[in-house]
Amino acid sequence: MGHMSIKVGIVEDNALLRSSLATSLAGKDCKVVFTAAAAIEAIDHIEKSSIDVLLADVHLGGELNGIDVSLVWQKAHPEIGVVYLTSYEDPRTAIGSGWPEVAKNSLYLVKDSITDGSEVLKAIKAVAENKGSDRIAKSGPLAALSDKQMETLRLLAEGKSNREIARVRGITEQSVAISVNRISKALGIPSHLEKNQRVHLARVFLQSD
Repeated sequence: MGHMSIKVGIVEDNALLRSSLATSLAGKDCKVVFTAAAAIEAIDHIEKSSIDVLLADVHLGGELNGIDVSLVWQKAHPEIGVVYLTSYEDPRTAIGSGWPEVAKNSLYLVKDSITDGSEVLKAIKAVAENKGSDRIAKSGPLAALSDKQMETLRLLAEGKSNREIARVRGITEQSVAISVNRISKALGIPSHLEKNQRVHLARVFLQSD
């Protein structure tokens, strides 16, 4: 990019963080072209704004998430890079579905890993130089779980019984019980005392939120 400013669009539903990101990036080899609080607002900028990098929160509190926004943007402008900024180490926790397809030339940045903001700027510069990826590295305590196990764990964390989980997933209660025990084993949670087991499982899922 040389000494030219990297043009950045920000979509983040937290007003304070959105403002802080815009302020911290301004003047640091970046020019913030737009900020948006919601997915639709960010998509509205596709036809009227020119950017090099989209900085997107994954969970935007609506039907569309930051990954959806990035894919729509990149379909219209294949050359842009994307930095996902999120609280969720495992994206399935944020979007409530299977492991997602992500934008090409993207990086996934977990907010807890940020200490002074330099990590965000480093990620933006990396994708601006086409040094991103087209996949999210699997990490964290839930990474070993399959998409179906994640669905079971999510329903369990919502307080649903094995019978209710079975009905939602279209399987038998026995299959749910087996799945719960396998999830517990994968997460290193003792399988004795079913009530405590479910509490521990719910806690692991919710702590990843």
